[in-house]
Amino acid sequence: MKKRLGFISAAPRISTRLETQVTGPRTRVLGLIRGFEALDWEVKTFIMGDRVPQKLIASVPEKATNGKFFPTLAADLARLILSTVNTQKSWQELGSHVDWAFEFTATLQSLGWNFKRNGIPWIVHTEGILYQESKAERKSIVLSGIARHLEMRTYRECDALVCVSETLKELVVRESGVLPEKVVVIPNGVDTDMFDPGRYKPKRLFPGFTIGFVGGLYMWQAVDLLLEALHELRLEGMDLSLVVVGDGIMYETWRTQAQSLGIDSNVTFVGRVPWLEVPEYIAGFDVCYTGQVEIQQVGKMYHSPLKLYEYMAMAKPVVASAFEDAKRMLQEGETGFLFEPSNQKDLKGALTRAYKLKEQLPLLGQQAREAVLTQHSWVARVKTMIAGLEQILANKQ
Repeated sequence: MKKRLGFISAAPRISTRLETQVTGPRTRVLGLIRGFEALDWEVKTFIMGDRVPQKLIASVPEKATNGKFFPTLAADLARLILSTVNTQKSWQELGSHVDWAFEFTATLQSLGWNFKRNGIPWIVHTEGILYQESKAERKSIVLSGIARHLEMRTYRECDALVCVSETLKELVVRESGVLPEKVVVIPNGVDTDMFDPGRYKPKRLFPGFTIGFVGGLYMWQAVDLLLEALHELRLEGMDLSLVVVGDGIMYETWRTQAQSLGIDSNVTFVGRVPWLEVPEYIAGFDVCYTGQVEIQQVGKMYHSPLKLYEYMAMAKPVVASAFEDAKRMLQEGETGFLFEPSNQKDLKGALTRAYKLKEQLPLLGQQAREAVLTQHSWVARVKTMIAGLEQILANKQ
């Protein structure tokens, strides 16, 4: 008999629908669900973003309130009310039909309480310290104190917790007081069928050596550092161009920076594109960039960057800041090029090494894809996660 998973998420903007503008969480949710299904689990869902009007998920999150106090406060209060309502609804729909309740975290909301009260293991999956990101990076909440209390309480009360990095685990353990023994670390993965270079015609926007970035334009992505390095390397005679695919609160700031540096003719900000077109853009890059810096207020970088895995799956070598996932995944000069986070001089060195090896980059990219195929698919991630969770749950009995 198949095991049954209840996949629950309270966030109204996190959806599995193609129309959603919050594409990173969509990718993670679908990857996890499909991983469970590939391992012969029956998955039933209560995902609020799949139940709200399309216009809500199709709008850019930061533009919904524009950082204004009263609209943001109203959104916070709506989240709290909906959390109470949907806690009951999720239990009524799924409670008697699942063996595990697996919750994808949301700011100011959690749904798994009734499952735990009724003896069904409540597993929480977290990508970050959400209240801090919402307050400092996205400026999308007002009630940060309440958000912190609810988030930490959720981590303490759930039966098992999944974190995407060891760094995040350390932060959660320190701030919430949960026992390290109830946490399993599972980095993000990739859909190696969708991100398959053999399926796409490359979309090239520049004829010469092209660096590419895909993702949300937030401070921690450090595209500003890349623009500065690009400017200096062009002055030194290297013919480099940059394509930025994505949107976010730093979009206009970074476009203006490119103009002020005088490199706007060699930098294209594409903006947000349909998710199914993303691989075409990646296919058109020579190298890809993931340059995360430390998160404000936290002083650490704890993400597991999806883009790192997606770039590699598309057979592209990666220029990456040397944080946890990149150091584990990339072999210097073989599948990518590492640089010290926030260090412009070191980034210039990494870009220079990539540029000098431009004839060999297709081979490096193929080696990157081979590394991903064998170890880093979503199915592999979920298989490892299930084994870790079963051990944690067995130790609780």
